[in-house]
Amino acid sequence: MDTRTRALVSVTIAATLGVLEPLRGQLRIALHVGATKEEIAEVFLQVAVYAGVARAFDGYQVAAQVFAEGPER
Repeated sequence: MDTRTRALVSVTIAATLGVLEPLRGQLRIALHVGATKEEIAEVFLQVAVYAGVARAFDGYQVAAQVFAEGPER
């Protein structure tokens, strides 16, 4: 598995488990290794379907904060 895909999987797992501080770190890693904001948003759509809308919403709020920290991708 390539690094970008592995990072997206890690984002998915952290969001599904609802561990928000580790999620913040995984989001930064995912962006650093080339994942796009659009790909990350798609992760949260999948989380909503399989882990619940509340988990996806909480996770996406963290993602929005991380997106605001850095340059556009």
